[in-house]
Amino acid sequence: MSGEFEAGEKLPREKDLVADFAVSRTVVREALAKLSADGLIEIRHGVGVFALDPAKRVERNPFLSENFTKISAVLDLFELRRGIEIEAAGLAALRRSPAQEARIREAYHSLKAALDKGEVAASNDLELHRTIAEATNNRFYTEFLDFLTDQAIGRTVKGGYGGDEAQRLDKMTHLQDEHREIVEAIGAQDSERAREAMRSHLMNSEKRFRALSMREL
Repeated sequence: MSGEFEAGEKLPREKDLVADFAVSRTVVREALAKLSADGLIEIRHGVGVFALDPAKRVERNPFLSENFTKISAVLDLFELRRGIEIEAAGLAALRRSPAQEARIREAYHSLKAALDKGEVAASNDLELHRTIAEATNNRFYTEFLDFLTDQAIGRTVKGGYGGDEAQRLDKMTHLQDEHREIVEAIGAQDSERAREAMRSHLMNSEKRFRALSMREL
């Protein structure tokens, strides 16, 4: 917005942004996703991130403009995620490279470590799901998940139906085991098992949200 980067100019690499701002890769990716959704940058996968002209920003797409303060809206979002992420898990199992599998396992262990420490691990959880989307080798899965994260998922985990209490509830109901089953299925390149593991995880997450919302009534 200040004009430090002119339209068409390439931004620093992700790892340089991580170092410059002393934050995690997840934080940088969430920030880039937000800037992209706001029409300030263009992310060209495999090429880089480029500044856009702020004066030419277009109105944000009203899709997923809901503020997600209603339980029904959050449950509808879970239904949408099932339609996208179950297939993404199956494709990741078939298409993942050894390097992509390693990143998925790294993201899983980061999630596990955060939960073991009793930390709120929402960002770690989202990063694991993102690495799975990347392993489909179809950039639209990653871009769509980034869009969902910016427009909706991030607000549900930080808002009234997420946060500390939801994370503790997730830990009690074997969130680690669910993610480990997904990761192992992708590692074994078993697409049907990966789909079923993701389906089970998202269905259980929906049940946990329902249980949490009942406690808040």
